[in-house]
Amino acid sequence: MFFAQNELHNVEELLINPNGDGKIFSRVPNNIRTRLNENAQINALQTTGCEIRFNLEGPQVTITLQSPEGPALVEVFQGDFFSTIHTIDSTPTSIQVGHPDSQKLMRNVTPSNARFDTELTRIVLPWRPSIRLLEIEGDTSKPRSDQTPNTRYLAYGSSITHGSTTIRPTGTYPCRTAELMGTDLFNLGFGGGAHMESEMADYIAQRSDWDIATLEMGINVVEKFTEEQFRRAVQYFVTTIVEAHPNQWIFCIDIFPCIYDFIGNKKVEVFRSIVAEQVRELNRPRLFHIGGDSLLRSNTGLTTDLVHPGPAGFEEMAHNLADIIRNQIT
Repeated sequence: MFFAQNELHNVEELLINPNGDGKIFSRVPNNIRTRLNENAQINALQTTGCEIRFNLEGPQVTITLQSPEGPALVEVFQGDFFSTIHTIDSTPTSIQVGHPDSQKLMRNVTPSNARFDTELTRIVLPWRPSIRLLEIEGDTSKPRSDQTPNTRYLAYGSSITHGSTTIRPTGTYPCRTAELMGTDLFNLGFGGGAHMESEMADYIAQRSDWDIATLEMGINVVEKFTEEQFRRAVQYFVTTIVEAHPNQWIFCIDIFPCIYDFIGNKKVEVFRSIVAEQVRELNRPRLFHIGGDSLLRSNTGLTTDLVHPGPAGFEEMAHNLADIIRNQIT
């Protein structure tokens, strides 16, 4: 969506803050968000994968943000070039962005396969928590279509897709996968909230702005769903999206190695088999199953909760996922 002369990437709606100043970012339309499970409703307001993008038309732009729930990191990029990192907190924090001294030289050394045009400023918002947009001051213009990648990758899933336990906003496995593949990213990860509701399936299905999708399914409902409930959810979720997008590549990811495996919970293997079975039954040429253990191959890639990957685990997952996708689509 656009806000004045700026693009709010991966943002579907700005909500009025009922508790004070500023606007709240929502990654899904609010009329859909309020029909999801409680975790998804809350975490859809966290800005993983969200960016403020603009071309700087004056000497400087000031973006004022607030993080009521505690400190969060914001990264600034000029095209693909990393610029600065900022901590925002419960007091209004202003981030000032100007033209880099090296801008002309940066243009000259930018490789031809760069994802983003070097003139484009990107404010990459925190993966967590929910933050407030207070103000954008300065002369800007909206991104042009030739300044961003031609292909777009949509990632749906749990807190692992959301980015839990990563540090930098660009450290999530979907973000790193998008970078490695040269695509743009829409992150629809919801910590604890990937319940594969029909409303979410319908929403992803009706979107026409993505070319590749990964659907991470299972871990958030191991203790909530029976095998039959999971089967029905996966069937509707995958079928609905595939039938609406027969020409797009869709990769269904089952449960990553986790504590359930280590304590001998047999249900996770059943859930994995249900995902694989659904892909086989649909038998579509651009629908592909990926085992979670083919992405995260080392148990030490996990954090001590034995559920969420650490930074090295996310990096391993991104490289393996990018390789698998490239091998299928090329």
